[in-house]
Amino acid sequence: MKLLSITSILAAVVLFSSCSKFLEEEPSSFVGADGFFKTEEQIKASVNGVYMPLTSIYSQNLIIATEGVTDLAFLNSSSVDAKMEISPANPGMGDDLWQNAYKGVMYANASIAGIKRSTVDEAKKGSYLAEAITLRAVYYYLLTSTFNGVPYYTKNVNSVEVLEEVNKLPRTDANIVRDSLIQDLQAHVELLPQKRTSDITGNRVSAPLAYMLIAKMALWNKKYEVAKEALLKIKEIYGDLAQYPLVDTYYRNKNTPESIFEVQYAWSTTGIKKTTQVACFFTPAKKAGTATYDGVDIPELGDKANPFTSITPSEYFMGLYDVYDPRREIILAYTYNGKNFSRPMANNGTGKAWMGPKFWCPGMQNLADGNNQKVFRYADALLMLAECANELGDTDLAMSSINAVKKRAEEEAIIEREFQLASYPGKAEFFKEVQEERARELMGEYGRKYDLVRWDIYAASIQNTIAEEFPDIKSNFRPYHRYYPIPDVEVVKSEGALSNPEYTGQ
Repeated sequence: MKLLSITSILAAVVLFSSCSKFLEEEPSSFVGADGFFKTEEQIKASVNGVYMPLTSIYSQNLIIATEGVTDLAFLNSSSVDAKMEISPANPGMGDDLWQNAYKGVMYANASIAGIKRSTVDEAKKGSYLAEAITLRAVYYYLLTSTFNGVPYYTKNVNSVEVLEEVNKLPRTDANIVRDSLIQDLQAHVELLPQKRTSDITGNRVSAPLAYMLIAKMALWNKKYEVAKEALLKIKEIYGDLAQYPLVDTYYRNKNTPESIFEVQYAWSTTGIKKTTQVACFFTPAKKAGTATYDGVDIPELGDKANPFTSITPSEYFMGLYDVYDPRREIILAYTYNGKNFSRPMANNGTGKAWMGPKFWCPGMQNLADGNNQKVFRYADALLMLAECANELGDTDLAMSSINAVKKRAEEEAIIEREFQLASYPGKAEFFKEVQEERARELMGEYGRKYDLVRWDIYAASIQNTIAEEFPDIKSNFRPYHRYYPIPDVEVVKSEGALSNPEYTGQ
């Protein structure tokens, strides 16, 4: 893995005195590990450092790979990720993800080691320890979901000997990594606040994120009882989904009560500027110098934005929605304030929709999207619970969980509709309904590709949907694209410990 210089490693981690501002990129001071972890504030600062790589990961490159090149959408772009031209020599977003996720792992390991040896009272430092352990699990969850088996280590890299050992680690089976992380999270989750994330000052990690990660990884490993137990804990904390309105799913609405995990971004003319370019790939085409987007004036978006070629929804995805499903007008865009966009009206009204206002960034300046990135929500947890219960034969729990999500859509529809399942359709049909409901509810939340791979339907899903619409995908797609290759530069650094046999045939 790409590690920092040994000087930086021996300094342990980026630790800064302005510990409450996750979005500030430059630390105001650097402190070596030997002089740190002596107070609660220093411990908190060390954990703040573990958050930092998240904003280099959850951005346009990852969302294109996990949402924009799936059964739900494609991107007509020269990007190697969009065209599926990735290889070990040209790994696309995989290079940045590898570097930044392992930076997060390294920061977490240093923080965890420092907290454990700290003389600060156990009652004060326990939640920070659990917070760092949960963030480490986020990074390894991303690594295993993206690359499959990866080098797995939890040691603090505080010597040349440890550095050399880590540099030569081979892949560890992804199931083994996930099992280890689950055990670690289970051992520490009770130390975290048992509250919704939005109820925590600064929207720091709370127990629901740890439970969500346990459930996500348990689903990968087909440990449905483990996942179910964790998801029921989330349900105890979050309660009735109906209390959370769909408007809160818009990315512009930050840190809303339904959210379990959002990555924090901000844009200000005079203050913090920590942004993505995500909205640039989800906004209708714009007439230069105006606030006119595909023939419709949208004052809230303004005239300063410069969106790119937009991600295009697949015919399959567009066909999943009832025309009166309120989520259709949130995730897709056919109209704005009652005015029709031009593209959807093409070919006698059968043209492609745009991606919807869920993703738009009001007042965006040039390419700077200051929206938070929503990663995990309570609706996601309920649909996972429905999947687990279906696998375990608990049909009542399966039905109540999926219908909670469908009921909210029913209640917000502009005319009376019945989206809820009236009766259990059988295990296979119910599973298909879960897969489709996850698309209708969660598109754009950094998980669709991971779901398709986890369900072992990735290749068929791509070949039957976007490969029929985007010629580059049809030509370039290979089943091994379900996982990204480890970048060649990392393979070389490992001196042969790492390899990409599916990509290289060796």
